[in-house]
Amino acid sequence: MRPLEAPDATDVAREVPTTESSAATPCRANTRQAYVSYRTHGETLRTSTLILTDLALRHGGVRAASRAARVPVSTISAALTRVEDSLSLKLVRRSQTGLVPTVQAARLAPAISEMADIARAIHQVGPDEVPECPASLAALFRLAAVTRLGSIRRAASEMGVGQPQLTRQIAQVESNHGQVLLHRGSKGISLTPEGERVVRLIERFELAWRAFTGEATPVYTMASRRFALGSIIPATARGNLAHLVATITSRLYMQKGVTITVASAIAEDLLTGLDTGRFDVVLVDTDLHDPAYRQHELERTPVAIVGRGLPRQRPEQEELTEILARKPFVLQSRRSGLRQRAESFLNRYATPDWRSRIPVVEVDSLPVIVNMVAGGEYRSLLPRSVGKTLSECVALDLPSEFDQFLQLTWKRSPKAERFAQEILSGL
Repeated sequence: MRPLEAPDATDVAREVPTTESSAATPCRANTRQAYVSYRTHGETLRTSTLILTDLALRHGGVRAASRAARVPVSTISAALTRVEDSLSLKLVRRSQTGLVPTVQAARLAPAISEMADIARAIHQVGPDEVPECPASLAALFRLAAVTRLGSIRRAASEMGVGQPQLTRQIAQVESNHGQVLLHRGSKGISLTPEGERVVRLIERFELAWRAFTGEATPVYTMASRRFALGSIIPATARGNLAHLVATITSRLYMQKGVTITVASAIAEDLLTGLDTGRFDVVLVDTDLHDPAYRQHELERTPVAIVGRGLPRQRPEQEELTEILARKPFVLQSRRSGLRQRAESFLNRYATPDWRSRIPVVEVDSLPVIVNMVAGGEYRSLLPRSVGKTLSECVALDLPSEFDQFLQLTWKRSPKAERFAQEILSGL
């Protein structure tokens, strides 16, 4: 399969949602298994979403699919994103050559193609056409349930939805389809010839859908998939951050059976991993102020300049700069929150020429930095609790405005939201 071309940054159009209602109340216990598949995923997906996703995978790119179907590139990109978010899987990853299908996408492509073909047959459109009036998967599955049970009232009761709501939803499906599918009478409902054709296809689609969502390992069974948690680099194995990450990982596994892959990196690299899908949720020490992300502060940690030969009280600007200039500072790169705090502190409390007077060595690994400071030849900005464990070193405390605050951070998607809430509920 060829790499998928990335859409232009100027492409901002999204798939236009239909007006059909898709709300649902919890199903009764005796029917929950039968309807869990579409209640979990089908509420947010439409037939057009799967057709557009199949076009992108079949043509090997969003631009090629756009040309074939004569729809905007961004519409196809939005469909891919909606499938990924709804099913908690990644179909594409970004590389130097563009958007590349994942191994999982290659495995699931035949199933997606099968469902897209059935959806095209329902709407009676060609291989590269997209229906003008698509239907939500939930609405189609409920239509099939009504015909199996022979009554809208009985189907509404079995599925735990309101009868007026179900009636409106079926009417909306018929309106979008352009033909009557059901005859309603005092003795129940009966299918029109077109209704019989459509329902047979829906039943085929439903079987394929259930098999597909089983392969895709949806997130509604939290233990059914692995999650990726990124964290800034702990300074020591016994520090507060290492303890927090261990607590999150252990509790979710012991209480929920959820397996978490944990990786540590600089804050900026973690945010890049969040954007590319490498991480589901990250722990960073940066306040983003970006509406694309959600953040929840977990803890604050005082920080200090740590090293030998330091005063215990902060001196005036000139004396502070002179003292700090006697030994090199070892700091993480500017992509880290600790480095940004160090420079903010020096900009405020050291002399304006501190950059030319205080030598700085860059090392991104905090455990290595701690060892360099412990050796006595370097100083650094570290969590105060770490500094106080180093013998012969002094921790010069910084004002509370420079505290390191750990923020649980995630993008605004259903998958990330569920994982973040699972983490927060366990703390």
